Amino acid sequence: MKKPGSIFMMSIVVGALFAALVYRYLNDQRSQLDAARRAAGGATVDVVVAAADIPIGTMVTAEKTRLAAWPSALLPEGALRDAQQAAGRIARVSIEKNQPVVESRLVTQGSGLLPLLITEGMRGMSVKVDNVTGVSGFITPNSRVDVLVSGKPASDGQTQKSKMILQNVRVLATGTIIEQIDEKPKEVPTVTLLVTPAEAEKLTLASRQQAVRLALRNYNDQEIVRTAGISDSALFASDDRAVRPTERGRAPAPSIEVLLGEKLTRQPLL
Repeated sequence: MKKPGSIFMMSIVVGALFAALVYRYLNDQRSQLDAARRAAGGATVDVVVAAADIPIGTMVTAEKTRLAAWPSALLPEGALRDAQQAAGRIARVSIEKNQPVVESRLVTQGSGLLPLLITEGMRGMSVKVDNVTGVSGFITPNSRVDVLVSGKPASDGQTQKSKMILQNVRVLATGTIIEQIDEKPKEVPTVTLLVTPAEAEKLTLASRQQAVRLALRNYNDQEIVRTAGISDSALFASDDRAVRPTERGRAPAPSIEVLLGEKLTRQPLL
């Protein structure tokens, strides 16, 4: 076991090394700027830079930007020269403090933030869900869910069947739409999911059945479980004496009860 004094000295050494690396990085940046100024004859222009870190999806305001002198030779493409050009815009990506605010890093207000959350190669798809799923409040953006659907397969129109069709899907947003039900407008809950194109096709077909249900997952649970689904006939024909699996997914080991005097104990069968 290391002594507290050794840990303290190690912390000082690590901190000193980190400070030296930061100092060297800043010196290199300053040297590059000085070299650019000398190459451009010292010419600079005023550009809009971030006065503080601007996270993705944040509206850019006058308080979050300022004008700063920037070497003409290093002027980024699309750099804004007037703070009013950035006011009211939304950050498409995170902009660090003192970074130039360029056109490609901003989106117009009102264009929506949802497309920014859709990663490359994925799709955002909204589906109607039942009232239990929609209004329970447990399904929120960034939740992880499994998607279940029930209906009557075309091969057996008389048999109702339930199947888990997608697993570990990220929720992008929740909301409602208005539909005419019984000639009256009614709010219907919806959930927008992040899916692959193939999963979007599967979800489209599933949406033709009854409203899909979502099963909430633990954030740390990444396991994909293979299931065959279950029909209503199989459900009601199941053995009521069957032991329910434990939370770890395994049934408890078989055991017997042993009565010793007045004490009852349970012994596992090996």
